[in-house]
Amino acid sequence: MFSICLIAIQIRTRIVYIWLCANALAFLGNILLAQAIGAGGAVTSPPGEALLILSSLLRTLSFADRSLTRRSNRIPTILLAIGFIPIVAGAALGETSFRLTLIAISGILLSLSSIFYLINNKSWTALPSLKYCVAVLVAYFAIYIYTFCVSYPIGFRTRLIPVDGTVPYVIIIVTVLAFFFHMAFIGLIVSRQARENIFRLRKSIRIRQEINQIKANEKASAALAEERYHLLKMLTHEVRQPLNTAQAALETISQKFSRGQTEPEYIQQTVMMAQSTINSIVLSISNSILGATLITQGRPSQLYSIDLYDVLQLAFFDLDPSQRGRIQQKFEQSVNYAYADPIVLRLAIRNLLENALKYSPSGTPVLFELLADEENLALVVRVTNNLNDQSMLSANIFEWSTRGVDSLYEGSGLGLYIVRAVAELHSGDISYHLLGGQQVAFELTIPAE
Repeated sequence: MFSICLIAIQIRTRIVYIWLCANALAFLGNILLAQAIGAGGAVTSPPGEALLILSSLLRTLSFADRSLTRRSNRIPTILLAIGFIPIVAGAALGETSFRLTLIAISGILLSLSSIFYLINNKSWTALPSLKYCVAVLVAYFAIYIYTFCVSYPIGFRTRLIPVDGTVPYVIIIVTVLAFFFHMAFIGLIVSRQARENIFRLRKSIRIRQEINQIKANEKASAALAEERYHLLKMLTHEVRQPLNTAQAALETISQKFSRGQTEPEYIQQTVMMAQSTINSIVLSISNSILGATLITQGRPSQLYSIDLYDVLQLAFFDLDPSQRGRIQQKFEQSVNYAYADPIVLRLAIRNLLENALKYSPSGTPVLFELLADEENLALVVRVTNNLNDQSMLSANIFEWSTRGVDSLYEGSGLGLYIVRAVAELHSGDISYHLLGGQQVAFELTIPAE
C-alpha cells in the first residue's frame, strides 16, 4: 500500500527507489513467513526474517546522504556494517535458538544508525516530519531492546510468534510502528520535495533577475556608448566650424600685414572677431564636457550660498563683445542669494543668452531679467527675445540633441538640454512661453535662499 502511495506522488529520487526496493524485500519476507506458519505448524522462517532485516537495512541507507565516508557519517556507517553481520549469521545458522537474539541486535544497531543518519543529513533538517520519524525510530530501538532482554533463557520463549497461544505483543507493536514509520517517511519525502521546489523556484527567479539585470546593463552600456559617440560628433562639429573661422581670420590678418595694411580700425575689428571665435570654441567645449558628465555619471551637486547677481554678470561678460549691446539688463534688486553651483549655472545662463542672440533677428534687443517669485520662494532668470520663426519652438526643445530650427542655423541641440539638466540639478525648472506670437520668454527658476 505504501509503495503504491510513493509511486502515486511521482517523486523520482534515489531515496524513493531505495525505499521501494526495501518494501519489495519486506513483501517477499512476509510471504516466506506466512508459508512457514501454514506449513506443518512451523512458526518461523530464517530466510523470511533475514529479508525483513535486510529491508530495514535498505531503509536505513535511504536516510543517509551520498557522502557515507564523511566524518559525521562514520558512526552510523559503522553501526550499519555491524548490523549486517547478524543478518548473514541468522540466515546461515538456520533454525537456532540464537536467531531472536541476532534479530534484536540487528534491529538495535539499524535503529541507532537510522537516527544518526537522519540527524546528520542536512537535507532533512528542519522538516516537519523529521521529529516523527525520529520518535518512531526511538520506539523501534526500545522494542528491540525488550526483545533482546526476553530472548533468554533460550527455548520456545525466544520465538517472535509463541506456540502456546499467548498474544504476540512484539509482532503487533512492530506492525503498528511500521505503519506510522511509513506515514512519517512519506511526509518527510513530500516536505523535502516541497522545500526543494521552493529552492529551485527561488534559484530560477534569481537567475532570471540576473539575466534581466545583465540585459539592462548591456542595454544601458550600449545607450551610453551611443550617447558618447553622438557627444563626440557634436563636439567635433561644434569646435570645427569656429576653428575654421579662426584659421581664416588669422590667414586674413597675415595677408593684410604682409601688404602693409595696419590700420587701427582694421586691427581692432580683427581682434574682436578672433575673440568672438575663441568664445564660441570655449562655449562649445564647456557644453560638451558638462553634457558628457551629466550623461555618463551625473554631476554631483556642489551647492552653496551665492549672490545670483554676480553669476548673471559673469555670464553676460562671457558673451561676444560685439553682441553685448543687444542685451538689455533689468534686475529687480542687486542682491539675490540662492544655493547654487555657480560654475554650471553660469554656463546655463550663457546658453540661454546665446540661444536668444542666435535665433532672433539681427540687431533686435534681448531682455535679460532677474525676478523674485515671492509665492514660490524662488528666483527667476528670464531671457526674452523676438522670433525669426515661431516654428523654431517645439514641446521637446529641452531634450537631448533636439533642435527646433532648420539647417540654416549652426548648432547641435545641446545648449537647452544643458539648461534643463542644470535646472534639475538645482531642484528648479526651465520653461518657455510665447508673448504676442512674435516673442518668446525662457524662464530658469532656482529656489531662493
